[in-house]
Amino acid sequence: MSGLVALDPARHGALRFDAAAAGRGRAIAQLGRGEIALAACDMPLCFAKDAGTGRFNLVALMALGGDNLFAGGDGFHATYMPQAVLLGAFRLAEGGTGLAIDPADASLGARGAALIERGAATSLVSELRDALRRLVADVAAAHALAGALARHRLLRPWRLVLRRANAREHALDGLYTIDEAALAALDEAAVVALHRDRALAAAAVIAASRHQLERLRQLHDAAHPGDRIAAGELPPGD
Repeated sequence: MSGLVALDPARHGALRFDAAAAGRGRAIAQLGRGEIALAACDMPLCFAKDAGTGRFNLVALMALGGDNLFAGGDGFHATYMPQAVLLGAFRLAEGGTGLAIDPADASLGARGAALIERGAATSLVSELRDALRRLVADVAAAHALAGALARHRLLRPWRLVLRRANAREHALDGLYTIDEAALAALDEAAVVALHRDRALAAAAVIAASRHQLERLRQLHDAAHPGDRIAAGELPPGD
């Protein structure tokens, strides 16, 4: 997000929020821990390592090296829209309405629900602030989950390669998934600890969601019939 400005009733009286338009141009979405089962219905889930902090972020893939495959001209075509996608035009801010916006985001414009009416913020602004606060807390819970999995050495690089019809290859680097062999080799104490934290169930869903890679390939081929693509996972260590 760039170009953030404070949501100002005096400047943005005509601005509206179209939730169905959210997500255009976004290929990846950060997830909160509570979103795992919902997002996995459509999207491959994995972890991306922050180069600056070394921290693992839980993310959902929504594209194969291009634009968001779920965001179309007539709405978002998935069982679930990640909260970071829905709220992508907004950030929490101090003072005023309590929100900062990216006016260039596809979800903001002349269509949708009003953010300002009669010179004051609508109830939608309060709802968006509350949703952002919940998302911040849920993302923190996802960081804690990723940290626990990493401490038990349950994350491995997820090495994806895309092969286009013209034989060009493109690798998606920097992603991590669940190391199922390491998961199966955990000792009893580790299993009990992770189970009590509900981390084992989360790890199982994340591991299974890798098969949604085929869903992304199908969506890509439908949207780009002249650029059919094969998407596959390289075995660990190759």
